[in-house]
Amino acid sequence: MANPATSISHLADDPDVKPEPFVFTSMILPLFINSLKQRQESQMLDVGPVCSENINFFARQVKRLYVCDMFLRLEQDRRKDIAPNRAWQHLDYPPESFDGIILWDLGDRLDNKDVTRMVELCHTMVKPMGMVMISVLSEQEVMPAVNSFVIRDDFQVHLRPQPHLNLHFHGRQNRDVLALFSPFTSVKSFIYRNGLREFLFQRD
Repeated sequence: MANPATSISHLADDPDVKPEPFVFTSMILPLFINSLKQRQESQMLDVGPVCSENINFFARQVKRLYVCDMFLRLEQDRRKDIAPNRAWQHLDYPPESFDGIILWDLGDRLDNKDVTRMVELCHTMVKPMGMVMISVLSEQEVMPAVNSFVIRDDFQVHLRPQPHLNLHFHGRQNRDVLALFSPFTSVKSFIYRNGLREFLFQRD
């Protein structure tokens, strides 16, 4: 059985291939997917960063997939010196639209005020008993650039740097994450060897 988290030591000898810094087998993503499969006509939201691998993966799991790249929206606003709270207008979905929302590490790129707003929106957008999944990076292992979490076979996830995204990192302890997501019930969490954490929350 593969380790839940392993560093990539080498790739092929192609000098143009840049190694992805970290790969792990997600323990939380299968639970998130199983919850979606148990619901009829399931709909989910992925907030990015957008990658074709994830679009293809989720499109096979749910009836309808919505993608709104909030990382890119925040970066565009940052370059225009627009406050982050303006970006939330892009999440203007009707209440109880989704059976699941995957945030990846969006919370790591927001201060507490904006995380609180994000949680409020998620609580409104997700259906009763719907799931919200987040990833939280370790302050010791955080990469200079934002990463996309690229899903591959057997729920392996590769972190792929997105150097065009220059969003500030906000490190948090587990208790801080749980407090910010207090409108939800904590279902499961998992910590990997490099300190990366995954959380699964459910709306009551």
